[in-house]
Amino acid sequence: MHDSPKHIADILNDLIKEQRWEHSIASNKIPLLWNELLGDKGKDICLFQRFDEGKLFIHVHSAPWRNELSLRKLELINKLNQKIGFPLVKEIIFR
Repeated sequence: MHDSPKHIADILNDLIKEQRWEHSIASNKIPLLWNELLGDKGKDICLFQRFDEGKLFIHVHSAPWRNELSLRKLELINKLNQKIGFPLVKEIIFR
């Protein structure tokens, strides 16, 4: 008896898990997810710099916005990790 064919998406997901590529793939999505999170307004107030070892570095153009984003840091981390599907972002550093 033959197994039923697997969908290509399932095969790719299995490969990603076997090779432990989840973190690498998710890390590459962070700039897009950050922009989605802040929307059009975010493009005017801040700029993604880099993501390194759980730390997200964001350049903020003005001190008042840096303060506002700092106050919402935990909320932003939670929303990003929720979109990713696991706790990848540990810290956001606003500069």
